[in-house]
Amino acid sequence: MRMFGSSLADVFSTPVYDCRSVGANQKPEFAVTRLRSGPREMEKAPVYPADQAILICVALTPAALGQWKALYNGRSVGITRAIPFATTFIDLNCRMEMWVRGPFDYLHYYLARELLERIAADNAVAFSFQLREVFFVEDLVVAEVTKSILSPVKQGEPLDRLALDQIATVLGAHTLQAHCGALKVAVPRGNGLEPWQKLRTGEMLRAHLEGNITIGELATACSLSASHFGRCFRRSFGTSVHQRLIQLRIEHAKDLLSHTKKTLIEIALLSGFYDQAAFSRTFSRIEHMTPSRWRSLNSDRTGIC
Repeated sequence: MRMFGSSLADVFSTPVYDCRSVGANQKPEFAVTRLRSGPREMEKAPVYPADQAILICVALTPAALGQWKALYNGRSVGITRAIPFATTFIDLNCRMEMWVRGPFDYLHYYLARELLERIAADNAVAFSFQLREVFFVEDLVVAEVTKSILSPVKQGEPLDRLALDQIATVLGAHTLQAHCGALKVAVPRGNGLEPWQKLRTGEMLRAHLEGNITIGELATACSLSASHFGRCFRRSFGTSVHQRLIQLRIEHAKDLLSHTKKTLIEIALLSGFYDQAAFSRTFSRIEHMTPSRWRSLNSDRTGIC
């Protein structure tokens, strides 16, 4: 049993939950689960089954002192200060007895050992599964990653495969470096993608504007490992793969806005967005104006269909 989705919800006694995962259906390597609860008395949670994985818990709202406590490997731990996006790293192979009181709103990242091993190999670091556990601390990397997905999560929008893949890679690398003491092996800096690789990547991203593709699939098409592809991609485009996908979505939407009479909801779906609201939020953030306003300023009045 892996600790995400319904299994994690059972431990926290929260029947309503939201979960997205990456990997094989039965044994995903990465998952994101949001658990929420209203006010309730302190109660002991069921002991979770041991698992070769790391669980990162982020408090989306500041947790009050005494709201959560545990015996982790026989050591008493708990909330020491109430801060936004307080982050906890635990090794699911270690025994933990836990007590929880509501209300709470937690986002959990599940990282399987297989994922961490692959990220370590791709980045030429010495793999170590000896986690330095921390409880309700400030972690700027985890906080920023969480903020980047909070809007779609709160809106109930699905996180596409490419976004989940990117999050898994970033959090896995951060966990290895900051909390597992992974040692870097010197690797030549290298160059960006070859021209044919840039062309192939662009073609594949444009064909999957909805994000139903993974970094691994893009890397395979370019005959590279996933991590090496990610580094080369950033050197070539100056941004992450998922941010480039968003740029391509906006480019496609602008083309439709200026050259067709399609409705905003049609343009949103054709450009890979979940719905019109998600399209409008992203477009306004990048272009600093609404899609309707941009269309009125940039429409090609001739030949519009």
